[in-house]
Amino acid sequence: MSAPLHVVWYTDPHNIWCWGCEPTIRRLEIVYGDAVELEIRQGGLFEDFGPMREQWARMSGGRWTDSVLAFFEAVSTQHRMPMDSKRMIKGVDDFNSTWPACIAAKAASLQGAPADRQYLRALREAWCLDARPIHRVEVQTDVARETGLDVDAFSKALEDGSAEQAFQRDREECERLEVRGFPTFTIGRGEASARLNGWQPWEVFEDVLRQVDPDLQGKVVKPTEQSVVQLLGRSKHWATREIAAVLGVTDDDAELLLEELEGNGKLNRRVVGDGLVWERVPYLPVPP
Repeated sequence: MSAPLHVVWYTDPHNIWCWGCEPTIRRLEIVYGDAVELEIRQGGLFEDFGPMREQWARMSGGRWTDSVLAFFEAVSTQHRMPMDSKRMIKGVDDFNSTWPACIAAKAASLQGAPADRQYLRALREAWCLDARPIHRVEVQTDVARETGLDVDAFSKALEDGSAEQAFQRDREECERLEVRGFPTFTIGRGEASARLNGWQPWEVFEDVLRQVDPDLQGKVVKPTEQSVVQLLGRSKHWATREIAAVLGVTDDDAELLLEELEGNGKLNRRVVGDGLVWERVPYLPVPP
């Protein structure tokens, strides 16, 4: 059996383009499984948000949050992942840097897999779906508790500097590879490699995977109601776009399946911004 295809995701919990990559990541995890090995690096989008805040303020006559809101809504429209943009903006008055959330993600990663991925996903949901201020340590700790992490170990990693050191190692790797923006992906096995800079739909990402490995095989997840119910048993929250990505169908076809299940009382929908988030009723996790 050949070695798995190696994918490294350079990201930042606050980056809303990276939130748009979640359908791709879920397809990697479920469709390709052990054929693809995913590693995550925290790049740190803004050490100091002040200059960007000032630039947006100049663009909007001092009302910088108006510029940020317009940006959030434009990005959400493009990547089609739901975001509660209006509420997100209300919690940014004391926001100065994305680094604290990156360091929190590294604190979780020190507990190994799957804690690193689960925590990063939960942190993104807290920010994009629930508009919680993930730059605050109390929110980071609450998310660690909700995710089932060892909260004492998590807090210790924040306090003793080990999480920050891990973050700095990620940043050094970004510097070495000239990673300047997020998301960035490197994909490779042996001498074959590729790099993707910026967000791309999952269909484009998969084309790049097959350019690196034309023989890459994934499992087929049939677009049935049973498949959707099983997916929603793996994780609590799913966007329509994520279901579509795993099933390999259009968003419209995925939504038809989801609405049928909702009509049968098996799913609940939640409107977030201009999108939908789905949850199984009742939510019962499916063992991996």
